[in-house]
Amino acid sequence: MAAVISILMVAPTFAGEYGGSITSLHPDKASYPNPGETITITSQGILTDTKGHGKTLSGSQIVYQITDGSGNVVATHTSTLGNMVEGDTFTDTWQTTNTNFPVEGSYTLSATWYDGSNHSPGHVIDSQSTTFTSIPAPWIIVAIAGFTMTIAALARKKRWWLSYYLVGSVAVVAAIMSFFVLTGYDSYVMSIEAQSMAFVASALGMPAQYLSPNAFLFPDPTGWSIFGIGLECSSIIEISVFIALLLFYPSYSWKRKLKYATIGAVATYLANIIRILSIVLIVSVFGKTSIYLAHAIVGKIIFFVLIVILYWYLLTKPTMGQVRKNIKSGKF
Repeated sequence: MAAVISILMVAPTFAGEYGGSITSLHPDKASYPNPGETITITSQGILTDTKGHGKTLSGSQIVYQITDGSGNVVATHTSTLGNMVEGDTFTDTWQTTNTNFPVEGSYTLSATWYDGSNHSPGHVIDSQSTTFTSIPAPWIIVAIAGFTMTIAALARKKRWWLSYYLVGSVAVVAAIMSFFVLTGYDSYVMSIEAQSMAFVASALGMPAQYLSPNAFLFPDPTGWSIFGIGLECSSIIEISVFIALLLFYPSYSWKRKLKYATIGAVATYLANIIRILSIVLIVSVFGKTSIYLAHAIVGKIIFFVLIVILYWYLLTKPTMGQVRKNIKSGKF
């Protein structure tokens, strides 16, 4: 899914000497579970009116500020923009880390656009804010993995095969997710996915650009949009579920399970690329207002259909064939 899906909240501002707006503000992810993670913050805006001050706005600044739930400032940064004339847009990026953040909590990110180095209220062009969270490392997932593995072992000993299959699959998913998040390999997967999307979009003629560590930039009707790859839209969860179900599938040999696991992982990854590409294409044509339709409806339907086809060919169809074979041979 796209990285921060928070509603931008317009902060009250004084009438500035220039007209413009910050059209987009978000970090690359909705949450940062590990202390020391890199946070890439991107803002976009447009200058709409110089109000008689000449055709060019020079030296305007964006002041970023991150505050915790108690209102304490934990990070701040100032960026100076280049020369702008009416109708020009900007995209500005700030990279920081959450090293000084408490491990758990919700944070507010604000960006204020000033017409110069004077940061008094009368020189504000626009201001926006959004939120993100810093959450604990997933020890609860580790606990779930350990607990469900214990139950699965008991179910196997008692020959409760359905319970063994279901609980064991949950245990494997929890174990895989814990491994990726605790080791930080989830960030590598998200980065690779973002680079893949930038490459595919560019190959299709769209001037996309990869933004480290896990986002990419693409054009829309009003300027540029940022798509951040988070854990939930990286395909890690879906691949983990498929592998878990396959590992506990009773009808396949280990050689066949390994073969199908490889095919399934690659196919799921490609299906997710197609899902994200569909979202990007819709937003690039219809603009940012179409993000909900593209992400929550069209993208999910496309991904669901592709995954159903995958499960049909690798799990359901072979099972039905085996059942028919057993019926014909009199094993049922």
